[in-house]
Amino acid sequence: MNIDYKYSFYPPDESLSWTPADSELLFKKNLKKYPDNKTLKYYLKNPIEYKFNNYGFRTPDDFNDTDEGNVFLGDSNTMGIGHHLENIWSYKLNNDIGGKFWNLSQGGCGNQTDYRLLYGWKDTLKIKNIFHFSINYSRFEFFHNGDFVHLSPRETLIQKNIPTERFYVEILSDDEYVNFIQDAYINAIKGLAKDIGCNYYYLKYDILDWKYNSSNDFVDDSIGARDFVHHTTYVQNFIYEKFKELYVK
Repeated sequence: MNIDYKYSFYPPDESLSWTPADSELLFKKNLKKYPDNKTLKYYLKNPIEYKFNNYGFRTPDDFNDTDEGNVFLGDSNTMGIGHHLENIWSYKLNNDIGGKFWNLSQGGCGNQTDYRLLYGWKDTLKIKNIFHFSINYSRFEFFHNGDFVHLSPRETLIQKNIPTERFYVEILSDDEYVNFIQDAYINAIKGLAKDIGCNYYYLKYDILDWKYNSSNDFVDDSIGARDFVHHTTYVQNFIYEKFKELYVK
């Protein structure tokens, strides 16, 4: 059975009001707990619509092999979970640069997924630049019986005490191993960029070196993500500005 390297975990040609992590149930729960929160009030008046293109990626542009554009790699903060499209760093940066917005980012995924999608799409999309905002913790993508299996041991298994899960936590999440795997896939993506003949711009989560509350009190005083989990609009803009500093026309 062949694996479709182009596969997105989101539905093609659909618009959703909610998506995993940013659920209606969570929103109602937070609204009940924090009825005067400005972020929640903002989203009551301005609900989010997640629009997915012809291949299930969050971009207004249907993928084709004729228009040149910029590829964006990353997880939910690049995809923009909890935010309107116009508020996420990738969309803002693409508007500055021009060209089609080839947003390959996937919520809950890491560098292996980033590599898999770029590898899958590199011979279809015309790519001028690649912008990659990378996690620096353990997320793995495996293939099993023709399907995808994701493991985030540090995030989801750390509290459990089953031997096989301890293997994921203690070995796959070992800091040195995580850094090794990250470096390997970053170098692999650099190699693909060189083969494509495009520019590659990379930032790691380490640039986000301040603390802010993820509940109802954002110390940066901007609009938070609707799920109270993902980065605020201030942080999204910070990432956008950092990539602008890297970008060379």
